[in-house]
Amino acid sequence: MKINSDIVLNVASKAASALAVAATAYDVHTLGVREAKIKRESNYADDFIAQQIGASKLNYPSQKHNVMKQWILDFQYPLQISEIWDAASGYVTGALKGIGYNIATLGFSALAFFGKKGISKKAGLFGLGISLALDFIKNSTNIFERTDYLRRK
Repeated sequence: MKINSDIVLNVASKAASALAVAATAYDVHTLGVREAKIKRESNYADDFIAQQIGASKLNYPSQKHNVMKQWILDFQYPLQISEIWDAASGYVTGALKGIGYNIATLGFSALAFFGKKGISKKAGLFGLGISLALDFIKNSTNIFERTDYLRRK
């Protein structure tokens, strides 16, 4: 049984594209989750500090006012509408960053997956391989990073 090279190229390009897109989707999701958590917690801390500073400033010492301010604090925390907004906007920001970091991989994956002719599929696979190799080298080594922070010039 003779294996047709076009079929092998088609299956290889689809498989490589699907794996690259899956890895990119995972990366985009984890960056979104991380950014959402950072933004939500940072803004929560800022709001909490502002509320505590405001709550500590009484016009005159009054148990009644302390109870009212504590009620407002208890009502506002632990969940506010702004926290939900911060988490959602943080996720979108992180996801967009992830897409931006992986734009070459996504582009070459699309070319390899949707290409009709052998040339476009080969170009997509070649570009995808180069893109992933450069990404691996860049992120697993410090070749392209500045490392002379402590050296004086």
